[in-house]
Amino acid sequence: MQLSQIHNRWKLLTGYLAGRADIPSFPMTLIVENTGKCNLKCPMCPRELGEFENIDFDLDLFKRLIDEVKGRSELVFPWGGGEPMLNPDLYRMVRYCKDGGLYTVVSTNATLLDERRGRLLIESGLDNLIIAFDGTTKEVYEKYRKNARFEKVQANIHRFLKLKKEMGSDIFVVLQMVRLPENAHQVKDFHQMWSIEGVDEVRIKEDEIVIEEVALAERIQHDRRRNPCYQLWQGPPTVKYNGDFFPCCHTWRSEPFGNVKQQPIEKLWNSPQMQRMRQAHLKGDLNDYPDCQDCHAPNPRLPVILGTFMIDMFKIRQWIPKMEKMVIFYKLPLFRDR
Repeated sequence: MQLSQIHNRWKLLTGYLAGRADIPSFPMTLIVENTGKCNLKCPMCPRELGEFENIDFDLDLFKRLIDEVKGRSELVFPWGGGEPMLNPDLYRMVRYCKDGGLYTVVSTNATLLDERRGRLLIESGLDNLIIAFDGTTKEVYEKYRKNARFEKVQANIHRFLKLKKEMGSDIFVVLQMVRLPENAHQVKDFHQMWSIEGVDEVRIKEDEIVIEEVALAERIQHDRRRNPCYQLWQGPPTVKYNGDFFPCCHTWRSEPFGNVKQQPIEKLWNSPQMQRMRQAHLKGDLNDYPDCQDCHAPNPRLPVILGTFMIDMFKIRQWIPKMEKMVIFYKLPLFRDR
């Protein structure tokens, strides 16, 4: 980690601890939605709640954003509400981040993960690949991943893991299942299914979108008492495929706080709108922020929050599945509502 990055995260941490809303700094992490396109129609996806245009994020604008944040920010997610592999510039985006000293994480449904794309991903220098595979049987998987074929995607994943070994890659691969009513009983089977060579972690992720017709009942009714949302001090804010800037990925249905085509990230991150939102969280008055009132994002306890400000961002990404397993299997109270 560079000294400038350490200094940046120190400003964020001290600002959070001191309860300051004015933080002249950069987010530690950043989501840049590289496309609004998707080839699946999944019932638990945010796409069920809004419209997404078939637009790719402009590569030149992406490079400008990376030039702005490199040396201060640490990790970039070049994906969002679409399938990132539908943007042919994905690999150039990842490489540009890598050359700028930024970690990258991509999540994919793996329907397009053929050998050519797999090789490009590895060659781009991608640090962490999350593969979403929501079920251990054809019936359950295809219920949640509509328009995908169980056998084909499974074969894509196995081929990629073989390619990873052949190329001697250290890309960190996570096999992920979102826990939903039809697959909740498959948690142990999912761990067994993907505890194979090349898979670095198996993750059981809690549903963060929570569409009532699809979600587990326990996710619809849960304790929403929260500490001031650390993501407003740490990140990641979200830049949509059209350049709109949002304070986090859970606020995309509200009005954006600006657009990166008109203002730099540093100014947007510490804008009057961001400061007002932080102040509302500090006061515990979220009446003006319905997305925050109804947020189903992870709700970690304060020691966990403080740890995320002090540990290398890539290590945190590697440890997230481990912490979630501790909660699921050992009932450790790392989160306030699990």
